[in-house]
Amino acid sequence: MHRLLFNSFVFALSTLLLVGCSSGPAAKLYLLEPIVDEQQQRTPTQAQDIGLAIVKVPGYADNKPIASRIDGTRVDISDEHQWAESPDTAITRVLANRMRAYSGGNVIVEPWPRGFDPEARVEFDFDKLLRDERGGAEVSGQLRIISGDGKSVLAVRSFQVVHESGGVRQEDFFIALSRAINDIARLATYTLRTREIQN
Repeated sequence: MHRLLFNSFVFALSTLLLVGCSSGPAAKLYLLEPIVDEQQQRTPTQAQDIGLAIVKVPGYADNKPIASRIDGTRVDISDEHQWAESPDTAITRVLANRMRAYSGGNVIVEPWPRGFDPEARVEFDFDKLLRDERGGAEVSGQLRIISGDGKSVLAVRSFQVVHESGGVRQEDFFIALSRAINDIARLATYTLRTREIQN
């Protein structure tokens, strides 16, 4: 009986020690925020209603831990430093904010409210979303402008943007990424504007 109690005590103590060792400090969370840059854009004479799809990100960046490039081709996933929200949600939110600022139009993220009839729909498909070895942001991919009814592709543009950071902190990466999103949002609104001029 004593031996059984002793074994139970040892098992319970071992379990507590394992749980204590496995639970480290909580991850630090980082919020992606829009950055208003110095480049001013002319708003179109007639503001457009634009629908924006949730962006697609690469599989390695489809989780909250931040993906960083290490030694050229290696990618490190950091559980200690994470996005405060899923990367696709965060990037879509900031893209919508900057596209509203650059276009002067209504940019609504899907799902659209009833009665919203966009003149065009914009899709962003990222094939690279990395924090580089110096803390900067590397992004590339493709944007597509689709007709409001979804029946035709109006334009396709590729993008590849690298923004250096002011340091190697995780916060520096999010600032660099926000600046990269400004460039992509400008490309999208410029493409929409040239389509508007042609039509």
